[in-house]
Amino acid sequence: MLSNELKEQIRKSFLNTKEGVPNFVVRQSQNKMIAEIAKTLSGHYEGRNNIICVEAPTGTGKTIAYLLSAIPIAKANNKTLIIASANVALQEQLLFKDIPEIQKHCNFEFDYVLVKGRSRYLCVRNLTNIVDDSTNQNPLFGDLALWDDAPKKHQLEELNVMLDDYSTKKWNGDIDNLVITPEQSLWQKVACNRYTCTSKECDFYQDCAFFKSRRNITSADVIVANHDLVLADLSSGNTVLPNVDESIYIFDEAHNLNQKALSHFSLRSSTDNMKIIIRQTSSVIDQICQLTEQDLHENKIKQFDKHVDDLTVLMQDLDYDESMHIFENGNVDKAIKSICVKVRDLLISSYANFEASKGEWLSHQKTKIVDKPVSEQINNAMGLCDQQLTSILQLLDSFLSIDDHKQMPQSRWIEVQDISNNNYNLCSAKTDISTNLQRMIWSKAGGVILTSATLTSLGSFSRLNKQLGFVHDENIYLRLPSPFKLNIVDFIVANLKHNPTQIDGHTSEVASELIKRIDTNEGTLVLFASNRQMQLVADLVEMKIDCDLFVQGEFSKKMIIEKHTELRNAKKGSVIFGLDSFAEGVDLRGDLLKHVIIAKLRFSVPTSPIEKTTHEYIKSQNRNPFMEISLPDASLRLVQACGRLIRTESDSGKITIFDNRLKTKFYGKQLLDNLPGYNIIIEK
Repeated sequence: MLSNELKEQIRKSFLNTKEGVPNFVVRQSQNKMIAEIAKTLSGHYEGRNNIICVEAPTGTGKTIAYLLSAIPIAKANNKTLIIASANVALQEQLLFKDIPEIQKHCNFEFDYVLVKGRSRYLCVRNLTNIVDDSTNQNPLFGDLALWDDAPKKHQLEELNVMLDDYSTKKWNGDIDNLVITPEQSLWQKVACNRYTCTSKECDFYQDCAFFKSRRNITSADVIVANHDLVLADLSSGNTVLPNVDESIYIFDEAHNLNQKALSHFSLRSSTDNMKIIIRQTSSVIDQICQLTEQDLHENKIKQFDKHVDDLTVLMQDLDYDESMHIFENGNVDKAIKSICVKVRDLLISSYANFEASKGEWLSHQKTKIVDKPVSEQINNAMGLCDQQLTSILQLLDSFLSIDDHKQMPQSRWIEVQDISNNNYNLCSAKTDISTNLQRMIWSKAGGVILTSATLTSLGSFSRLNKQLGFVHDENIYLRLPSPFKLNIVDFIVANLKHNPTQIDGHTSEVASELIKRIDTNEGTLVLFASNRQMQLVADLVEMKIDCDLFVQGEFSKKMIIEKHTELRNAKKGSVIFGLDSFAEGVDLRGDLLKHVIIAKLRFSVPTSPIEKTTHEYIKSQNRNPFMEISLPDASLRLVQACGRLIRTESDSGKITIFDNRLKTKFYGKQLLDNLPGYNIIIEK
């Protein structure tokens, strides 16, 4: 239960923040959010989990609300508060604005730190060994376990500069602090990797960039991370962040969490990559046998190549749609499965040989003196082989497994990687990660807050619950009203003759309507669901509107917003054409934006393998994927797009949509009824 002491601490902190933060606006919805988070995390609701989902529209002040309520409760219960954002902009706002303000004005002390994944940090041991090996022409330098091809001169020069800068403390080992970011293939050779890390046994442990950052974690009360890091850490067994049961989590922009999680449970490998890895493993085994004076293991590369080539022949005969073949309901063809069994069996055999050699090598190091550069090179190669073999075996196991027909199937597909070289990607992904999330976090965490301006679909949390594995009666849900007067905003359903399914007619009509409706003295954002339609419309209107037009793709998103802002500050008209990434996370206040125009509703057409497999399965259960997925998602996306307009109390403007299905289809009224209080005008 929430103690009187904690209540008073939160109350005083709020009052201090209200008085200390310039232009602070007291909002009833913010107070409600603070109270409900505090009660949920403290176990006030008997029989419910310490999990709360809060839909907090723009202007609520949700960041201050969850910081003021969650930090003191986490400290009182000896938990670490982990705040995971979905994007860099929100992370920067937390680090440089919101958290420092709360720290300055609140009635409790706390420390905070930004945490990144291992792969963002340099492994100075790897870098030193590579640079030294290239200088000394160590024969192990060319080991295929580390390099697919011999490093080029410019790569070695770049690595030498990195080592000099790290040694002289000009650089702290964080890739994000490099002036020029190295190519990914080069960075992977020197980045920190849990499979190759020897932790405290490493000579560079005290000077390790990753472990320096990790030591900061142990003393921090609040950790700022992102969704990807938290999910990656959970799936790898908490190698970076505190244990789940010792933590309280806040997932901001939580409507992105399902898609982020799905990407963390996907597997892929190409046929060429399989051949490379079997050679890398064989090379490492041979080197260990030579160094330990053991008999060489039987080389099965030719046999393995034959099976992979047989697999490639079968994949050549599949039907491909845009270089992709998706197995219906995730069921892999029997012939392909048969070859996959042979490939897997050989890999298992190679892995057994690898494990035996690994054991011989570890024993050898205990009884013999081995040159450190040699031992570290071998240890590094073993770690990489272990990682790669494990990943491919997991993929093949997925291809060969049989799904429970009562549950969502895995999505399995083949991609053409390089048709000229007969190289194909084998891919597998979960379509439902709710069970994984329940096992990894919901059942263990000290508390969880999920919040966003848009968490509900069609006025309900049902879609979110299904995606994340929540049962409504077991958690707490809070849907707050907008603090702004949205009833003064006109939401106009334009009277178009063509609906978006009539592509050519609709595109032509959108262009002509834009020419008539865009005020060239104002700021306008036009949102498209299709890049093709956006480009066609841009071509039709560009020379007919008397102001600057910025089309996504011609410049970066950041540059478009900067150019648009410059023009508006100079009282000049500006129009932005954008896709999904402009429909959320864009904050154009006041005169920067007066009119949001939406070309059409964004229904989720199943294009990705995961989406197609999901839709197929729902149909096979005599259910309707449009009603279960497409319509709820369209509702959420429509609210998100509309949310670009009103960002503060003083903002004004209008919203226009060129989709007459809101008038003609049965679901139109549902979508309109779930908009947040706009003045709806249906043109006739």
